[in-house]
Amino acid sequence: MTDIGIIGAGSISAAGADRASAWQTYLSQQPTHRLDRTTGLPVYAIPAKAIAPAVTAFGGRRGMDRASLLAVHAAREAVTEAGWEGRDFSILVGCSRGPTASWETGYQQFDREQMVAPRTSPSTTLGSVGFALADYFRITQLSSSLSVTCSSGLHALLHGIALLRAGMADRVLVGGTEAPLTGFTIAQMRALRVYASAGRPGQLACRPLADPPSGMVLGEGAAFLALERISPGSSRTAVHVGFSREGGASSTGISSEGLALQHSMRAAIGGFLPPDAVIAHAPGTPQGDAAERNGIDAVFGSAPDSPLLTSLKWATGHTFGASGPLAVVAGLDMLNHGQLLALPYGGPSPPDAPSNILINATGFGGNAVSVLLRRGGIDGDNRKDQSAV
Repeated sequence: MTDIGIIGAGSISAAGADRASAWQTYLSQQPTHRLDRTTGLPVYAIPAKAIAPAVTAFGGRRGMDRASLLAVHAAREAVTEAGWEGRDFSILVGCSRGPTASWETGYQQFDREQMVAPRTSPSTTLGSVGFALADYFRITQLSSSLSVTCSSGLHALLHGIALLRAGMADRVLVGGTEAPLTGFTIAQMRALRVYASAGRPGQLACRPLADPPSGMVLGEGAAFLALERISPGSSRTAVHVGFSREGGASSTGISSEGLALQHSMRAAIGGFLPPDAVIAHAPGTPQGDAAERNGIDAVFGSAPDSPLLTSLKWATGHTFGASGPLAVVAGLDMLNHGQLLALPYGGPSPPDAPSNILINATGFGGNAVSVLLRRGGIDGDNRKDQSAV
């Protein structure tokens, strides 16, 4: 089967306005959150000046939602690295909440005045995020948005791989974006009773996989990947995906055993050797983190030689639909730098020179997506056998 490779990648989050700055933040292990002025709760926000001026100007002329601004900013980095400027390509973007700031503003105006601005309808649809990207890059091919809650970005990746393997596209830009730091969204997360407290000064606000769990902390961000078909032995990082769904009784639909995650991880690994690390979805909640641990232990065991378990949400917060792509970009950089990033609050030392990294994402409705990144330039020596996946 034809491999799909990552040709370019870009990101923006509280960890940094691009991949290089985010990598330095991950190495520093310094807190990146702030306290929300209204609620006093921690959030992982992106400074306004972090968004490229050209993107801000472009969005201002079109009245774009912040989720779209973040998407364009991150996508520019991926498109530039891929060398796609001036070329046509398809776009698939995942977003859980859509242009929620625009929606809330529009509804507030309606509530006050019983009227809305003329462009309220198109600017508050989920599709507006994909259309913003298409307008910015002036593409004529498919541009689509989709929402599968917190796994939305990895579902966009899944659909992009399907397009390429079906021969319906030669180049696909995939990713996720989220700008959920609004009053209504924060209130929804508080109502779930899983939100973290402010904590102590200097302490990381979100501590995924910690004991005891910290609770979830919202963040905003975006990450995009430029995908193409690649030949065997290519120096590009190959990407393989698995997916599943279950109907557990929990509020998310994920069972305590993490059954959907077990299936998605096994499907993503296929005929390859176990990964050197798993970048967990792990939002920092008691049930979510425990279910994922159980699923990972069921697949890989809990022996000392099992994959390193890590997460970057301590630096980015939980960015909903963007969280999966942000983790993929972090995993890609770990492979490129030959260095795994362990959790900053204890745990085993990571091995050197990783070759395979697995990324998980789950969402409401019991859905799960797992993505295996395979270091480029390896043709067969990290397979269980020589058969194709």
